[in-house]
Amino acid sequence: MRAFKPYNAKLYAAMTDEHKETFRTTVYTKFFAKCVASQDLFKQSQTRLRYIADRVMAAAYDMMQRDTSEMVDDLSALGLRHVGYGVPIDLFGPFTDTCVEVIKPIVLELPNSVTSKKDMLCPADRAHYLPECELQQHMMIEGFRWSIGLVARILMRTITEGSTAVMQAIHADNSKLLRRALRDAPRAQRVNWQLRVRVGSQSISPLYWALRSGCHGAAKTIVQDILTIRADRDRYYYGADELFRLQPDIVDNLLREAPVLAHDFLDGLIWRSHKTQDGLRPVIYYLEHLLQDQDESQMLSRSLKSFIVFRDPRTITHPILVFTLDLIWEKLVMRYFLLDRLWTLVTFVIYIVAQSVLNQKVYLENHELHLFVGIARLMVYLIGLGRLLFWHGTQIYRAFVHKDYMVMRWLRIPSYLAQWDQQLSLLLTANLFLMLAVEPVCHCFGTEEDMIELHCVAVTPAMEIAYELLSSFGVFLFSLLVLDLATVSIKMSEYKVLCARAVGQVFLCLGAVIACIFIFTFAIAAMSREVDLVGLEEFSTTGNIAQLLIQIAWGLTSMEQMKTIAQQSSLLFTAIVLYSILVYTCFYNLLVSQLCGVYMALSEDIQGHARLERGFIIMETLKGINMHRWKRFMTSMSLERRVDFGEGDIGLAGGIKVFEPALEHPISKDQIVRFGGHTDPTLPWPEKDHDDKDALEKMIQRTIQNTLKKSLGKNGDNVGTSSSHQSSMSHHSVLSDKN
Repeated sequence: MRAFKPYNAKLYAAMTDEHKETFRTTVYTKFFAKCVASQDLFKQSQTRLRYIADRVMAAAYDMMQRDTSEMVDDLSALGLRHVGYGVPIDLFGPFTDTCVEVIKPIVLELPNSVTSKKDMLCPADRAHYLPECELQQHMMIEGFRWSIGLVARILMRTITEGSTAVMQAIHADNSKLLRRALRDAPRAQRVNWQLRVRVGSQSISPLYWALRSGCHGAAKTIVQDILTIRADRDRYYYGADELFRLQPDIVDNLLREAPVLAHDFLDGLIWRSHKTQDGLRPVIYYLEHLLQDQDESQMLSRSLKSFIVFRDPRTITHPILVFTLDLIWEKLVMRYFLLDRLWTLVTFVIYIVAQSVLNQKVYLENHELHLFVGIARLMVYLIGLGRLLFWHGTQIYRAFVHKDYMVMRWLRIPSYLAQWDQQLSLLLTANLFLMLAVEPVCHCFGTEEDMIELHCVAVTPAMEIAYELLSSFGVFLFSLLVLDLATVSIKMSEYKVLCARAVGQVFLCLGAVIACIFIFTFAIAAMSREVDLVGLEEFSTTGNIAQLLIQIAWGLTSMEQMKTIAQQSSLLFTAIVLYSILVYTCFYNLLVSQLCGVYMALSEDIQGHARLERGFIIMETLKGINMHRWKRFMTSMSLERRVDFGEGDIGLAGGIKVFEPALEHPISKDQIVRFGGHTDPTLPWPEKDHDDKDALEKMIQRTIQNTLKKSLGKNGDNVGTSSSHQSSMSHHSVLSDKN
């Protein structure tokens, strides 16, 4: 390798873009001619194939120039990915030979300043002599052959060691082959076979590769197998702990690659007894990994966060997610949430008293009450504005320290502002700050005999108008923030979600009505002769016409006005009638149908939307809770204690046992797969092959069908239909008796 290294560097330094392009285009042509079957593996676009050719040349160079251990690790990782692609190793030899064949004419074209034909000892093997003018070309070609061959051998070794039966079954996306591959797995290593394939220092997860490659059938089988509780007389085997330990981002991968498997995954975290007690069924929710993250310095598991951020209203209503979120809400978050919102509510009450109650004329005339007005407004700015400034300042500082922000063109926005309530809070902060800037109490302080005055020369009419508008706007902002209290009740939160979705349709309708008013205003204004005939003040200017149309849209006009218009100008009356038909018959009826459509669309998933909103509130509230309180909450759950499946049957840790109505989720079969015999963890499970079971069921079905055909006869479609129906019924009866 040391002898080839300087010549390898010279080769890559001397190659031009034309030489590299020749390698990219020629290598596949010759390789496909040599191995026709390889065309089924290289089906990508030309740009992708050129990229692969560049990576091949780069690997041959890096094998010489980079650190060997790092290069072996990178090639091992690449080889494990080729295991998932199902690449046969017998193609590596012809491919490396083709690469060498393509590089030979390129090397011969490179400039060579040595012309001496003196025999020189080959520095590679020191066993034969070469002319000095051919030495450089020989070393370049042989160096490339050595490096590309070594890369191929490392990849072949990795693929050979990593091509387990499980990986091959995943590549075929065959659940039966996968179950056969797991038949020989030691019961203590069965989960690891499905979660980790290690070659050297590199490893790949069969489950992750099944998700990534779209083999969802195999992925479903793996998830169900890992989350199946098996037991012998000595111990229980359950793969949830290993699954989250080896793949802490399993939920994120699952939701991103195969969200259809989310319910199968969550079902595996629940055990339900097939026996009931007094109309109740024992249930164990194994939610430890939905609460506590693998990184114990973090609050709330990344798995539960992924389910919330996924925003699927049907997935979030799964029983274990509902139970987990309700547990966090009731035991920890609700107290802090109510405390925070009660502060907002108290500030809102003080704001109403200061800006709306004491602002009335009857109170302003009493100078003795000016002091109370000043104190109330001071409390608004100290409690309300001060608290909001501290909160947003802290959040913005944390966002930029941890680089947790969104980039919109050139503007960086903290990620916490993605929530609508935080946007309203920031808007309220700006509103209160502007109110403070034009506050009459501040501008008039000490200018008159009384220390606190609300009117003085320093306060201009423009400032008074701005203060009034800001005060009114603040009432709406406070009201919207206080509405978060509806999250305390799921029913109230459902109604809130429904109203929020309906508001969008209302604004669309208002936009259409405003556009209609705009059009008809100018259309009527263009009818100058008819307007003069009517002679009403409502048609004197375009502004008055628009005002009249607004009153018609809201039903505020009298019939006498319409009679006068109809008597004076039938054409103008016709225009108003057309306008009324368009607004009332079209837009308003369309609004009603849209609201019905919104309700119908949300009716099935409305609870899911409400729980998603609560989930986001839980995530935001936990940011303000210290780690010590979270650890106390986790300790109170006692998840390290093993939970019993029944009397005297001590089960697994990490779960919480509850009771649910027996008919809510009927179970007729024990969910724990129990086995007798030897209990050595190194032995495989003595489970029966599913293929044999399927074959037996098909044989029973065929036997029943043949018997019915002989009994009922084969002639006539009705007989055939009756036979098929009776066969199906008999088959289900046999299976039910068997169970």
